Amino acid sequence: MNLLVEFIKEFLVPGSAWFLIIAASICGVLLFGSDRKRAMGRRLLVSLVVLYWVMSVPAVARGLQGARFGRMSEPPSNLPEQPLPIVVLGNGLGGYAALGGRIDLPLGQTAMNTLFALDRFRRQPASMLIASGGVQAEGGYAEGAVIRDALIRNQVPPDHIIVEDNSGTTHEQAVESSKILRRLGATTCVVVTTPQQMGRAIDLFAREGITGLPLQAGSLMFGLDATQPWWRWLIPSTVARAVSRDVIYELMAWPYYRLRGWVG
Repeated sequence: MNLLVEFIKEFLVPGSAWFLIIAASICGVLLFGSDRKRAMGRRLLVSLVVLYWVMSVPAVARGLQGARFGRMSEPPSNLPEQPLPIVVLGNGLGGYAALGGRIDLPLGQTAMNTLFALDRFRRQPASMLIASGGVQAEGGYAEGAVIRDALIRNQVPPDHIIVEDNSGTTHEQAVESSKILRRLGATTCVVVTTPQQMGRAIDLFAREGITGLPLQAGSLMFGLDATQPWWRWLIPSTVARAVSRDVIYELMAWPYYRLRGWVG
């Protein structure tokens, strides 16, 4: 089951590069078949191109995100004015490896999650930060460690950061972070992640007996002030496609999480 899930996550999420390659390859094979298969291949190929163009339009991506997960906003002002623990959920790493060395970097959304957590910490500097995310590639660094390093570079004291580096999925992030919170004697925390992931994350923490208060991190596509000219929302971009893909990923993840009994 786990291998199947990982295969679907890696290769079969519409909007991803691998889905495009696999679907285009199938269309290509059909184009060399019978008249009926060639007609089907042409229709599928046109549909695939249209799908990726539409998903790459920022206005469409924002509409999908807003319709499914609500309007994104600046860090909410209704969070309690007290130093609650802040859990930063990682959303992926990138990196480079050569000549026996390796450099791991946070992907754009992980960086945004970290920046929003940093903003919350500056408002409540007595808070503890939990940087959550394990190793994603053999020989690589833990995602939590990369988040910790970014926080330290932004003047967060190291003794205010706890690294959770045993998780590989959102479910595991909630489970492992909750263990740390219980050791701290905390039953409530601020959870920082994307609007797409937030509902699932809050439910997962609730299953662990932890009340998670949502702090939705912004997206690189939208910025923080929403002052971009209107025509920018109509120009396709890879970031918009990634946001659309993430919305579809969440729609696919919910049934699986319910099947496993991890969310209600």
